[in-house]
Amino acid sequence: MATLLAPEDFSPSEDAMALNKAFEGWGTNEKAIIWILGHRNADQRKQIRLAYQEIYLEDLNKKTQI
Repeated sequence: MATLLAPEDFSPSEDAMALNKAFEGWGTNEKAIIWILGHRNADQRKQIRLAYQEIYLEDLNKKTQI
């Protein structure tokens, strides 16, 4: 089984802004969303979710639902 090597020097607010950019426009940039969230561990994803809520006043979990 592979182990996720998440970067230690990430910025939750930068990731939140990059995710918001991926949601803009005619469609979503699914590759960007997968790249960001797929390279973060559970604690980092929680920090990103909280940063997204604080910056955009929206629930990131709802934005990523199909």
